[in-house]
Amino acid sequence: MKKHGIGLIALATMVFVLAPAWPVLQAAPESTVEPVQTNLTATPESPTGPRKVRGPVDSSLVIPKGPQWLGAPIMPGGTTLKQDSGRLITEYNLPYKQVLTWYQGALKDYPDARYRDWEEEMYIEDQGGSKWHSINISKTGGPKTTVTIVKDNWTWIMATLFIRFAGVFVVLLVLWLGLNISGLIMRRFIKEEIK
Repeated sequence: MKKHGIGLIALATMVFVLAPAWPVLQAAPESTVEPVQTNLTATPESPTGPRKVRGPVDSSLVIPKGPQWLGAPIMPGGTTLKQDSGRLITEYNLPYKQVLTWYQGALKDYPDARYRDWEEEMYIEDQGGSKWHSINISKTGGPKTTVTIVKDNWTWIMATLFIRFAGVFVVLLVLWLGLNISGLIMRRFIKEEIK
């Protein structure tokens, strides 16, 4: 009877340790990945029309033709305040909502753009294969709006890799602690059984 109790305690410990990670363990099936249309019109090179691509794509393949910086769309009619190798800052004599609507329209066919509505700005992040990292549209509340396009950089890439690397060790530490606790519990029951 005590062996069944030990087994139940071990099972309960494993459920307790693995329950928070259950959503992570459930992977989405491969078939849920939506293909992305590129080459939106038929050309002499591709008379069949649009071709389908799976996975992250460069935004310059799906955004409307026009001014771009590192593949990110640039709304026409702005004044360039600063441009260097890592960022482009442009100011528009338009309200925030109008600038945001233009960028949403320009990026509507780009599936790897993620919108984060923060208090001071709208942060549009690229999670695909483009050379730009984010488009920040300021919420000044006035008639002028500043748009900042930031290039991907090694600081961001290394920081995310470090976070993932450290996260693996945190998960392993939690599992190790859970196994040690269950081991201590089992040793106590086994010692009692021997006596």
